[in-house]
Amino acid sequence: MRTTPLVVTLLLAFGACGSPKASASKPAQPPLPPLQLHPFLAELQRLAATLTPPNEASQHELRELADVALRLVEADPRTQMRAERALLEHQQAWWVLEPALLHDDVSVRRRAAWLCGQTGQPALQAALVLRLKYELDPEGVVWVAEALQRLGNDTGLGWLDAAMTREATAQQAGTIAIGICRDRGLTLPEQPTYAELQAHLRTQSAAWQRTGRRPRPGAATAEMEPLDARFAAHLATTQGTQLRPVDDARFVTTRCGQLPVPLLVRTLGAEEPYLRTMALQVLADIGAPALAAAPAVLPLLADPLTGSYAVRTLGEIGATDAIPHLRARLDDIDTEIRAAATQALGLLQDHDSTAALTARMQDPQEVLDVRVGAAFGLLCLGENAAAAEFLADREQKHDYHEGTLAKLRARLAARSR
Repeated sequence: MRTTPLVVTLLLAFGACGSPKASASKPAQPPLPPLQLHPFLAELQRLAATLTPPNEASQHELRELADVALRLVEADPRTQMRAERALLEHQQAWWVLEPALLHDDVSVRRRAAWLCGQTGQPALQAALVLRLKYELDPEGVVWVAEALQRLGNDTGLGWLDAAMTREATAQQAGTIAIGICRDRGLTLPEQPTYAELQAHLRTQSAAWQRTGRRPRPGAATAEMEPLDARFAAHLATTQGTQLRPVDDARFVTTRCGQLPVPLLVRTLGAEEPYLRTMALQVLADIGAPALAAAPAVLPLLADPLTGSYAVRTLGEIGATDAIPHLRARLDDIDTEIRAAATQALGLLQDHDSTAALTARMQDPQEVLDVRVGAAFGLLCLGENAAAAEFLADREQKHDYHEGTLAKLRARLAARSR
């Protein structure tokens, strides 16, 4: 069929009218670095495989030392002391200590945790962090937390704080807290109260959350090769459908401060979308200590599968350089990206976005996820009666997910302290 000049004219006119609408639905955005993805699961598996067991002779030696050091067999005090010293100085002590953290006998688990801390080997902190998740013995938790701080990881200080509120563990946790404060040069009265010790622990814990590192004289220096092998082993398990390995991977990697960040940055370029997603979620959970990952996160804004996670991560890690990219995504056609951008801009203290956030919150045609996110973003910027009223209305009318509202309220309360 031949096209008449009239039809051609109408088609051209339609194209001219439709073009601005198309561009308005997805406005021009600042250019992004190129997105370059490559298979990465095999690399994680290769890294995990570098954690090889000792040779047969060393295994035999380590078993004998561990039996005595863990007090699984009786020995005289001198033999006990020599076995402990030899085990603590052995570079492959992890091979017997990590399994001992899972022993059925609670006394063995406590002893194993204490020995882990005494080794001065930072690689053991990955197993200790995971033990925090599963240890049900209150005293065992205290020893795990104490060992972690010896290895340069302050994740367990919150557990020590809580242990001082329980009669069964208060004295033990208090004694350990006094030692921690003295080791770090903190001033204490002659007979400190639990409240004073808890205040010091909370200050130290806040610094850890803010920086993800604890440089101090005598703190163990992390050797990244064995730690990367452990982090890689956890990340590689996320390929399956079982939830526990995925949750374990996230629990460990979000509680080791800055240490996992370099490997997570590499994982952002994974061709496997579940690996990219996991890396973004963990970096967001780490928060400010992961700011160095921002340049690697930025290209993922163009990824249709993980773009909204990338927006959230940039906000959580404090990537202020990404603000122009996030502002542009307030008008994105993807609802999840718009919702993530409203919160990220608030977290990044972008006061220049106040008018845009207000418009999003007040737009009755906008989805609630975006409007609630805009209200949260505005309240991050400071007092805002309209935003506070909007969230209060959601709570009163029960027209939005109550768990999400509670989390947003908790975050706002924490920011105001």
